[in-house]
Amino acid sequence: MSGSARESTAPPSGESPPSESVRQRPQPRRVLVVGATGRLGVAIAGGLVARGDEVVLTARDPNKLDRMASRLERDGKAPATVCADLTHADAVDDIVAGLRKAQAPTADRGSVDDIVLACGPFPRTPFEELRREDLERTLLVHAVAPLLLVHALSQDLAKARGAVVALGDAGVTRPYTNHVAYLTAKGAVRTGLKALSRELAPDVRVNVVELGIVSDPEADADPSRHHRLATRSPLGRFGSPQEVVHVVLAMLDATWVTGEVWGIGR
Repeated sequence: MSGSARESTAPPSGESPPSESVRQRPQPRRVLVVGATGRLGVAIAGGLVARGDEVVLTARDPNKLDRMASRLERDGKAPATVCADLTHADAVDDIVAGLRKAQAPTADRGSVDDIVLACGPFPRTPFEELRREDLERTLLVHAVAPLLLVHALSQDLAKARGAVVALGDAGVTRPYTNHVAYLTAKGAVRTGLKALSRELAPDVRVNVVELGIVSDPEADADPSRHHRLATRSPLGRFGSPQEVVHVVLAMLDATWVTGEVWGIGR
């Protein structure tokens, strides 16, 4: 009986055992959260800290970053923060420099292992008011800067067999009104990240979590609007930030998944 048990754990003939890079992922992970002070960024950063990861927070408001770092302090150590506005040309350089200062890279490990792109904002742009500036700004924040950031940190990610997980929007494939600029930008980063998943394979995994409607205090305050929006989902309700966190953490840990778009709440 014991011999059978031993045989059942061996890989089938001709197959290799799991690679060392999968079995020996360093813990805790060093995770950069971009857009960390937004509603979902806050929840994701909290989930990462709760499981013991070393988090670096980046967003454009230094006061919000400081308050958030204080709330996430554990055992006398608060997450490092990097203040950067993704609409500025030097934003990617500033974030990389901040990471290097927080955790100097070595020959074996970079300053970051994984990246979560939880970038905002969510601008309302009625079609009749759409301007060039609306498209340029949303593309910079949601697509151009995030893609350049992944490019700049690709060697760090590769050292750790790391992952990139970005928050997308179900409206890319099921558009809704008054958000042309935002949905255009989310569509761009979706395509860009899928392209990067091929460029960076097999060392770095790149995936997108495409969200339906997550609970929104503004919508919750209007019962009729709440009901109207909730009925668009097959599950008949909004999602919660913690449900988003659950999926993001799962995608960070899914070592045999890349180039995928995981739609939730649609």
